Amino acid sequence: MSAGKEPPKDEPAADLGRRDFFRVFSRDAIHTAATVVGAASAMRRGTTAAATELLGLGLDPNASAARMADALGIGVTSATTAENAISGLGYRSPYRLGDGVVHVLDQRRLPLAAVDIECRSGGDIAAAMRGLAARGAPLLGQLAAYGMALAAERNIDSKPFVRNATIRGTANALRNARPDVAAIGAAVDGCLEAWLEVGELGDGAEISLAIRAVADAVASETTLGLGRLCREGAELLAQPEGRPLEILTIDETGPLSSGLMGTALGIVLAIAAEARPVHVWVTETRPARTGARLAAPEMRASDVPCTVIADGTIGWLLRERTIDAVLVGAERIAADGAVANAAGTYPLAVLAARHGVPLYVCAPLAAIDREVVDGSGLVIALRPAAELLAVVGEPSPPPDTEALVPLDDVTPAELVTAYITDHGVLKPPFPEPVTGRSD
Repeated sequence: MSAGKEPPKDEPAADLGRRDFFRVFSRDAIHTAATVVGAASAMRRGTTAAATELLGLGLDPNASAARMADALGIGVTSATTAENAISGLGYRSPYRLGDGVVHVLDQRRLPLAAVDIECRSGGDIAAAMRGLAARGAPLLGQLAAYGMALAAERNIDSKPFVRNATIRGTANALRNARPDVAAIGAAVDGCLEAWLEVGELGDGAEISLAIRAVADAVASETTLGLGRLCREGAELLAQPEGRPLEILTIDETGPLSSGLMGTALGIVLAIAAEARPVHVWVTETRPARTGARLAAPEMRASDVPCTVIADGTIGWLLRERTIDAVLVGAERIAADGAVANAAGTYPLAVLAARHGVPLYVCAPLAAIDREVVDGSGLVIALRPAAELLAVVGEPSPPPDTEALVPLDDVTPAELVTAYITDHGVLKPPFPEPVTGRSD
């Protein structure tokens, strides 16, 4: 198969029930992000103002809001109603905000069906994370923050000891849902700080507003930060003469994993938005096949040529095809630059180094955990054996078959060419996180 040729379309027909689902939240979103990275002031003015500017694409905000609402199947007709609907969505594809509820898109059901999980408590959000209904560190950080906001909102009128126990319990549940993801802990910490600043015996409504403000800030700062990350990556990767830029990646790292934009695949979409020819090779990514189920449809719907390969064929690919760069995400990064990411990243990095292909880790600085000195301290999440052994449509092995299913592996810093972040292209030692940047 020649580079750039799509694999045979023998997958079941997708029935998302939402017209242009992947397209709306991939190339258009990334093109927007590339041009609105200076919109921090708009984000601070509130969700509606931010949504209309971020989704404007240089067009009339009301018309753009109506277009987005139509694509989502919201069924509104007036521009004003459309703008309000977009505001309620939180301007992100993997989740939307409602009155006392966070609707989380169940990624386990994609691409065959778009089904929302109604999360009415922080515990519900923790369950969605733990069950892998939602994946991707930038997305999980946002959901964790809104999970804390739900806990505070539901306990506005509770006695202080009940409210305090609920907030602390929710924080623990969210951390434990995916202990390998740094963004969750960072978001939870920010919410706890806001709560304690008001005071454990403070007014319930004031506490709720303070935590919700942190959640909104996490969401908006993540969005603008990933916009910068995508711009940095697009500028870094030079265009080969006379052919597409060939990118190899693993897992789903597009808008579905992050919100309005992505990390590794967000960079690809930013390149495509510049009308530069690019082709993506994405590993199937076992055990949940997130590369084949999520990343590939997202790329194809954005008119980015994409070819899925089996996890075990990356050595063949690097030997037989021209690959310009490997782009991967990160769940957590140690102080020395070691990276915990989707299982399969480490062998991908080893083989990329063997074949002289640069590997870039694409992640915001929030993924860096300076309390983890090196890779030995990075948490590796283990999944139930059934996620590997019980595959729908395939015969199951004997019931007593043992299986070990790590969700992540660790790649040492020496195999990483550089880190593409929301604050530039970096190498360890990393700078302290910068806040409030609006360039």
